[in-house]
Amino acid sequence: MNTVNRVVLVVILLALMVALTAVFVLPHILLTQVGEWMIRAGQYFNQLQPAWRLAGGVFLALIVDLLLLFLIFLEVRPTRKRFIRVQQVTGGMATVSAESIVQQLVYRLDSLPNVIKVVPKVHAKKDKVQAIVDVEVEAGANIPNLATELMETVKTILSGNLGLQVYGQPEVRIKVAPAPATVVKKTRSTAEKPLPSQPIVPAEKPQEWGGPPPIPVEEDRKA
Repeated sequence: MNTVNRVVLVVILLALMVALTAVFVLPHILLTQVGEWMIRAGQYFNQLQPAWRLAGGVFLALIVDLLLLFLIFLEVRPTRKRFIRVQQVTGGMATVSAESIVQQLVYRLDSLPNVIKVVPKVHAKKDKVQAIVDVEVEAGANIPNLATELMETVKTILSGNLGLQVYGQPEVRIKVAPAPATVVKKTRSTAEKPLPSQPIVPAEKPQEWGGPPPIPVEEDRKA
């Protein structure tokens, strides 16, 4: 139903784009013609007999309503789980759900070295299965060797462990994670020499003022 939804939505959007573009560019012509056409259509239906007009309207409304109800039913109905038949069994029939296949692929592929993230997609074609795996790996990984290992592991899981019949070859789509940023350390070209220590010179104490000299007495003057 998702494909039908996309197709219907694309068709509606394209038609709406063309119609709106024409109306915006030539509104005086298109709106006048649409109005005249609606008047003529109303006059035509007014001339019909009421019984035929009512019968035709009910018939067209019934067809449109049934078509819309069918589309609504396809949209809201519960999706059925997909099961794929196991080929390597005898005495009966065994099936494996697509969700279980995806879980097994994630469990086995995620443990491989240099693998960061695994997103498998499984498509059932009758009694066969096709696997498409999106893998994110670390920077610097050997892509050819890792891709070969991933495809071989997918084949082993599908045909060996689960007993399914594989359709075509597994497809592995690899995305390399960005390399981590390297930190460049700046090295000193020359070692910084410590400055020589300066001798500590004691500060001189300021001389205290002892006041004015004594006034000489008379005996000192005679001497």
